[in-house]
Amino acid sequence: MLYAKDPALIFNHHDPYSPHTIITREFPRGKTVLDVGCNTGYVGHYLIRRKNCVCDGIDYNQNFLNQAKDGGYRHTFRINLYNPHFKINAQYDLALFIDILEHLPRPDFVLRKIARENLKKNGQAIICLPNIARLEFRLAHLVGKFSYQKSGIMSRDHLRFFTRESAIALIRESGLSVNKILPTGIGARIKILSTFLSFQFIFFCQKK
Repeated sequence: MLYAKDPALIFNHHDPYSPHTIITREFPRGKTVLDVGCNTGYVGHYLIRRKNCVCDGIDYNQNFLNQAKDGGYRHTFRINLYNPHFKINAQYDLALFIDILEHLPRPDFVLRKIARENLKKNGQAIICLPNIARLEFRLAHLVGKFSYQKSGIMSRDHLRFFTRESAIALIRESGLSVNKILPTGIGARIKILSTFLSFQFIFFCQKK
């Protein structure tokens, strides 16, 4: 069951180095968007108002989908992404994956399916993934500690973990090329040692 237990999320307007701020700042205008794991539509609502985008959303929580629709989403789809045999009969300029793929048992199936079936020719994807190679986790793993937490990179809700390089491999194997990679958090703030310091990486991708 996808995200039935997750809280309603809100847009982080206050941190210029958060993934929400970075993604919306870099987002192209006037696109049709499939927001995968949209939650309440907290990011899509901004894209609709400020970027003149048309957004559709996928989530499992019907209450969240209702909130997304109330905020301007055109269509919403109640889909359990644990089962990759879903079908959406539409194509989009851009698919948005914010903090969703790490929650799935087979993120490769979902990413590949949406890239192949739901992205237009030369369509784009924006993918945000947490960085398990951040310095404090490298040190913890070095001494044999692999402890789950309530939230964050080691959240107990995360089923898959990614480094920058393994995320690139996942993306390329799904039929996408990586055009640009931006770090979040302190890695974005100080602009050095991003692999060691970034909380997440944002991958700006294009269909091959």
